[in-house]
Amino acid sequence: MNDRQYGRMLNLARYGGTVLAILVGVRIALWLQAVLDASVVLLIAILAAAWFAGFWPAVLGSALATLAIDYYFTAPIYNLSLDFAHLPRIIAFTLIAAFVVLITARRRRAERALKQAHDELDLKVRERTAELEELAGRLIHAQEQERSRIGRELHDHISQMLGVLTIGLDQLRADERTPDSVGDTLERLREESAAITDEIHGLSHRLHSSALDYLGLVPALQRLVQEFSVRHNIAIEFAHGALPAPLPPEVALCLFRVTEESLTNIAKHSEATSARVDVNAGADGIHLTIEDSGRGFDGTSVERRDGLGFVSMRERLRIVNGTVRVDSAPLRGTRVSVWVPATLSRASSA
Repeated sequence: MNDRQYGRMLNLARYGGTVLAILVGVRIALWLQAVLDASVVLLIAILAAAWFAGFWPAVLGSALATLAIDYYFTAPIYNLSLDFAHLPRIIAFTLIAAFVVLITARRRRAERALKQAHDELDLKVRERTAELEELAGRLIHAQEQERSRIGRELHDHISQMLGVLTIGLDQLRADERTPDSVGDTLERLREESAAITDEIHGLSHRLHSSALDYLGLVPALQRLVQEFSVRHNIAIEFAHGALPAPLPPEVALCLFRVTEESLTNIAKHSEATSARVDVNAGADGIHLTIEDSGRGFDGTSVERRDGLGFVSMRERLRIVNGTVRVDSAPLRGTRVSVWVPATLSRASSA
């Protein structure tokens, strides 16, 4: 069926429905004429026709209703006499019917225009939301690439330069012509250089985990937890189950960054002395839980959650169709529950 045929059938249904509405109105008016004026019933029928069928079918309905008033309810009945004595009543009914049709048609047009504007606005909002989500995904991808580049630069270039500096300090200290007082200073500088090298190695690892690339998610998380525990003096228990192999890189990176962000929040805000990280796979997907025994916060405070980096978590998880839930209460700690669907893991691995 083409558009023209569909339009014809729709018009036929609109006009046919209007005629049916008037016939039903006449039948009801005949049943209720002892208690209710027929004009009221037929006006309701016209109103229904104008609402559902539109302006011109309602005009047809008004004409039919006017004839029905004269034929069935105006003496002599069953006769289209159009007696002048009853002409004012018929004219009044016609004018009222026309007014009802006009008002209803205008209201319907206004509602259609409003609905169209709402649909257009909703479409634009969805388009802009999709564009913003795509942009956010590209920004996160670009951020990861930049972190990786800076991490490699620190590890490969800066660390080598510090290594050369350390060798030079060792050579100066080993030179017999170097006075003992200078040798002590060189030894101290060598220790400081080694400390800077270790700090750069740690920073490079935090920017981009080579363990995640070469060993997988579980070893990378285990190393992250150990380093975080030592650096912040927080006892952290790490537990894990069997995970799908191979795990999609985008899923592994997402879970690693969410864990990193959650641990950072614990160190900055929770005042916790212990925490737990648990990652495992279920039939429905991968589950990651990070919880602490800290002071917690008001879980209903949107501003608080947004200020703790949860926006970044949600955006990262949105890219892999995952979800995050934060449960917290004052003096009861915080629990971050993350889920990534199993379907994504299988599709990404295919």
